[in-house]
Amino acid sequence: MTEKKKTESFYLSIGYGVILMLLLAAIKFLLVDDYIGNFIIVVSILCMGSIIRYFERSLLPVSRERRILKAVFIGCVIVIGLGGFLILF
Repeated sequence: MTEKKKTESFYLSIGYGVILMLLLAAIKFLLVDDYIGNFIIVVSILCMGSIIRYFERSLLPVSRERRILKAVFIGCVIVIGLGGFLILF
C-alpha cells in the first residue's frame, strides 16, 4: 500500500472508532437515564456519521477496501448494539 492509502485508512479507522466510542457512551447514558446526555450523544453520532460518510466517499472511491471497512464497522455496531440491548433488558 502506498503512504497516501495508509494515511487515508488510518484516518477513516480513527473516525469509525470515534463513532463506536460515542455508541458505547450512549449505552452508558441510557443505563443512567441522563436525557440531556442522550440527546447530545445522538446528535453527535448523527453529525459524525455524516462527516465520516463524506470523507469516505471523497477519499476512497468504490473499492474492495471501502467495502471491507464498511463491513467491519457494521459488524462492530451490531455487536455493541446487541450487547447494549442485552444489558438494558
